[in-house]
Amino acid sequence: MVTANLATIAGTGLVAAAVIAVFFSPYRRWLGFMVAGMVFWGLLETVRFGIQNLFELSVAYSYLSALTLAMGMVTLLLLREDRRAERAMAKRRYIEHTPVYEEERQQISSR
Repeated sequence: MVTANLATIAGTGLVAAAVIAVFFSPYRRWLGFMVAGMVFWGLLETVRFGIQNLFELSVAYSYLSALTLAMGMVTLLLLREDRRAERAMAKRRYIEHTPVYEEERQQISSR
């Protein structure tokens, strides 16, 4: 059975009050970053635990392995995003060479 003492209740209440205060402040987007960080760390712990049990490594080596794997995945994600951004920029720079006829030019200038 889980017991809650006064310090646990006060700490949980203060954390909840801080999250609510941030939610109603101009820094609301920071909550998304905090949630993303918690999800990332949870996934990292899951990978670490799997590596530790699968290869029977120590905690330090399993953390290093999980961090190496995570940084490799982040690098691949950033490279893919960079390639996508370069393609989008190339499409924006592309100038379509369609002929402009004299009749169209005269109609536009007469308006």
